[in-house]
Amino acid sequence: MTFKEAAAELSGRQAFVKKDGLERVYACLKKLGNPHERIKTVHVTGTNGKGSVCALFEAASLAAGLKTGLFTSPHLVSLTERIRLGGRDIPENVFAGLFEEVLLAGPGLGFFELLTCMAFLFFEREKTDLAVIEVGIGGRWDTTNVLVQPELSVITSVDYDHKKYLGNTLGEIAAQKAGIIKKGGICLAPILPGAAREQILKEAAGKGAQAHFFAPVFEVTARDWEGSRMTLRHKKTGETFPFGMLGEAQVSNATLVWEGLEILRGLGWPLSRAHAKAGFGAARWPARFQTQRGGPAFGNALFVIDGAHNEEAARAFARTWTISPFAGKSCAFVVGILQDKERRVMLETLASLCGRFIFTRPESPRAADPCALADELMAIKPDAEVEVQQDVGAALACASGSGVVAVLGSFYLAGAALARIRER
Repeated sequence: MTFKEAAAELSGRQAFVKKDGLERVYACLKKLGNPHERIKTVHVTGTNGKGSVCALFEAASLAAGLKTGLFTSPHLVSLTERIRLGGRDIPENVFAGLFEEVLLAGPGLGFFELLTCMAFLFFEREKTDLAVIEVGIGGRWDTTNVLVQPELSVITSVDYDHKKYLGNTLGEIAAQKAGIIKKGGICLAPILPGAAREQILKEAAGKGAQAHFFAPVFEVTARDWEGSRMTLRHKKTGETFPFGMLGEAQVSNATLVWEGLEILRGLGWPLSRAHAKAGFGAARWPARFQTQRGGPAFGNALFVIDGAHNEEAARAFARTWTISPFAGKSCAFVVGILQDKERRVMLETLASLCGRFIFTRPESPRAADPCALADELMAIKPDAEVEVQQDVGAALACASGSGVVAVLGSFYLAGAALARIRER
């Protein structure tokens, strides 16, 4: 089977169906020799920040000389981005071979189930020292939750998203995410709202696990807006750290990884503070307030690309945008959102930042109608300049005349934008 054939077969299995059980996944993994039982992992869930936290754990572990695995979602350009070994995407031929093998063991599995089993099998065969595993949706019933005993269970944030599957209150959503806590395990989280914290503490107490909540130990002291980098300062020691991503939300992500590495070191892992510092500087995670010049084909416009796919992410983008040199300048927002998102609050947040919007369709069958989005934005901000371009490339070209263009609303849109900018 070729990579193209594997990708096509996977794409036909993307319809998400909520499951309250993992029996099919366990059955597949058993046929494969239960690889998930023999890998050391850090398991990461949360409404937002999961990918950044995973990238930071990976980068610090690489700096320490560990052989790392990384499983994340979604991808931006290629499916191979979802499974990484030693900081590199899995080769297409290896991906195809793994897919064929896992499909034979679990012919009834869906898109994410197949990819998860592939990642576990790959990491076990490659004998990774530490694999960082990102939850797909929620936690308790997520496919990745077949993991037996992660070194750490990390909850990056709790906010509103996927209400249809996770619940309508912060407590209900937190209860789903707390499901990744294992008996006798260790859980890390930021300081969360009381309703969310209560559910995590309840889950930890029921499983005899530790639950640690951390306020940010870092603050931002400098930002390189066009280089997509910034400098962090440790509030207690005064030490500064180069950091390979932008965004005010990153101070919480950096704190969780810093404290997580401290705990891992206490468990005997060879992870020093010097490795953490090197990892912070080396880590990159695209489409998180990522700045990219568009080149002559796009009038040399500066693009700010951010997944910002839910309420919390839109607010986080707004906090960073407001203090950036782009705020108040001539700009355009290219926006595409998936149909199943709570988009009203997202649009209200974005409407306060910009006066020109170009709506387009993310490359997903779940994409919302851009005309409907345009109507909603105009109802929120009647004086906005609004247009629709069904094609992503046309939307980017149209927006580029504004000088600064933010691409927002979906990682599918962010990936398509990055691909087109690189092509040109």
